[in-house]
Amino acid sequence: MLRQQVFRIKYKIEIQMLSPNTDYMCYLVFKFTQKCNGLHGPVIIRYLHNWKNKETGVLYFRSPSPWNLQDTDWVPRERKDGWMEVTVWKFNSNSKLTNDSVPMNLKFITYDGTMSGLIVCSLEIRPI
Repeated sequence: MLRQQVFRIKYKIEIQMLSPNTDYMCYLVFKFTQKCNGLHGPVIIRYLHNWKNKETGVLYFRSPSPWNLQDTDWVPRERKDGWMEVTVWKFNSNSKLTNDSVPMNLKFITYDGTMSGLIVCSLEIRPI
């Protein structure tokens, strides 16, 4: 990532790729460069399904101290392949349908420095 405090992910998930009436979790797969020394604090995530939506969440790219864990369930975990993943979105395949797709529009905001040094590999969507 560049030296910025905000990044967005906007995508349409084709409904034929999903099982009907199923809950899904969307994970951001990432790692840090060796020069990354930021992203220790919480990152605000806004769900921008439409322009009126004000729904927000809190996630961490680095595990927070134990007394902050009640703020969110969305903390990173290390995968077997060496990458990290963190939950960024929960949805049901039957909700929020638009023209045979589920719109994803996520905005990540950090107020503690920038996202420089964050390497985003992919998004993974898996049934719960």
